[in-house]
Amino acid sequence: MNEFKGLVISSIDYKEKSKIIYLYTPLGFDSILVKSGKAYKSGNLGIITTLNEVSYIKSKAKLSTMIEYNILNSYFDLTKSIKKMDSIKTIINVIKNIPLDTFHERCYNFIINTLNNLKKYDDEDKILSIFLIKMLYVYGINPSLKECIICNSKSNLVFLDLNKGGAICSNCTINNNLDKLKIWNEYYYEKKEIEKYSDFDFEQLLKDIKLYYNIHLSINL
Repeated sequence: MNEFKGLVISSIDYKEKSKIIYLYTPLGFDSILVKSGKAYKSGNLGIITTLNEVSYIKSKAKLSTMIEYNILNSYFDLTKSIKKMDSIKTIINVIKNIPLDTFHERCYNFIINTLNNLKKYDDEDKILSIFLIKMLYVYGINPSLKECIICNSKSNLVFLDLNKGGAICSNCTINNNLDKLKIWNEYYYEKKEIEKYSDFDFEQLLKDIKLYYNIHLSINL
C-alpha cells in the first residue's frame, strides 16, 4: 500500500458518525472517508483536525477510506492566537483555490514552511504578506514588477498600479509609491529568512494584496 502525506484543510459530516476530510498534498488535492470520524473515542481525532499534517494509507476505491494515519505536524495551536487565526483562515482560502495544474510538491513545501514560520515568529502580517505575494506565481497572475506595463521601460520605475497589475515608470505617470514597489519586488522575488525581509505598513500592504487578488483572481480574501 502506498503512503501519502497531506495537510488537513477541512472536513464535512458523512452519514451518522463518519466524516470526509479534504487534504492538500504534494500530489494535489485529496479526499478520504474517515469512518466514525466524529467519535472522539474512535482514535481518529487527529486525522479530522484542520491544520494537522498527516501521513496516511487509504483504500483503493472511488471514495477512498482511511486505513491508518500518523500525525507529522500539528498547527492547530496557531488558532489560539486571534491574529494568527486570521492569517490561517486566509491561507486556507488561498490553498482551496490553488489551480489543479500546479507544481503541487513545490507549492506544498512552501505552505508547510509558511506554517512553520507562523509557529516560530510573531510577525503574522509579514509572513502572510510574503505568502500571498509569492503565491501569485502559483496562480499564474504574475505582477509585472521589472518593467513598465505601459512602455516596457526597465528604468525609473516609481509606481505600482494594482488595477493594471504592475509597475509604471516616471515617464508614464506622475504618481509615486516607490517604497511599496520595492516591497513587492522583495517579497515576490527574494528568498531568505523571515526576519531578513523588510518591514512595512502591513495594514495597508495587506489591503493592497487582497485588492490585487480580488481584481485579478476574483478571490475575496
